[in-house]
Amino acid sequence: MSHPKSCEIEVRVRYAECDPMGYLHHSKYFEYFEMGRTELLRLAGIRYRDLEARGVLFPVAKLECRFRRPAHYDDVLRVVTRITRQTRARIDHEYKLYRDDTLICEATSTLACVNREGQLIPIPDELMPDNEN
Repeated sequence: MSHPKSCEIEVRVRYAECDPMGYLHHSKYFEYFEMGRTELLRLAGIRYRDLEARGVLFPVAKLECRFRRPAHYDDVLRVVTRITRQTRARIDHEYKLYRDDTLICEATSTLACVNREGQLIPIPDELMPDNEN
């Protein structure tokens, strides 16, 4: 199976996700990025819960984010998630969050592949890009 390198999802900002100023709380952006990563994995025919059951975990090792514009309650946002680099031990993602055509946030993350004891392990073959199997 071919592994997609990017995906787009839509999310609507819920009232409970907003801070007292009426903006989407900064912590919620990271949940949206996680949703994008999970959907990208699902497009490859893999469920993260199945990986976890096998003891293959992907904690976030690094995360950088730049907030450009605020999001508000009931905004419909488009989350674009893209794999920018993958090795046998890590996956780097890039995220762009749009309201209509306006870029409101961009971020990058590095995930490490570890076992339940937190030790680095190789990324399973089924997750490797086709040209690296």
